[in-house]
Amino acid sequence: MKFIAVILLVCISINALGGIDENDVYCYIKSIGIKNPEIVLKQAIYESGHFKSLVCIKKNNIFGFRSVVIYKSFKTWQECVDYYKRWQDKHYTDTTEEYYHFLQRINYSGYKDFSYSKQLQKVKIQASLKCQEDEQQQK
Repeated sequence: MKFIAVILLVCISINALGGIDENDVYCYIKSIGIKNPEIVLKQAIYESGHFKSLVCIKKNNIFGFRSVVIYKSFKTWQECVDYYKRWQDKHYTDTTEEYYHFLQRINYSGYKDFSYSKQLQKVKIQASLKCQEDEQQQK
């Protein structure tokens, strides 16, 4: 029981000190040209437990990417987003397909009977989502 409490305390401390910010993730997603950035941000939030999961903290894996059953490790969360971009470029070839439908069709979650897209639609984005390039375009 003490072990679990220590792990929780460490996770909370790490997130409080150098936690990942939703707005930073969103702006980085947009800056590298990922399609459907709000939905992709929701994926990151969902897959990482609001950037607090151990996989997120220890492996910088904010999208739950796996090699068969082992979670992939990344040096930074940005590297994980870069990987997502390459993944999206490879798999999302029909950009007329609605993105939630695409994620469900390809079974992103890995669970056939799980309504992944419905779960993503329920995710609340807490940040205001303003990037520098958005502010410059408004001027």
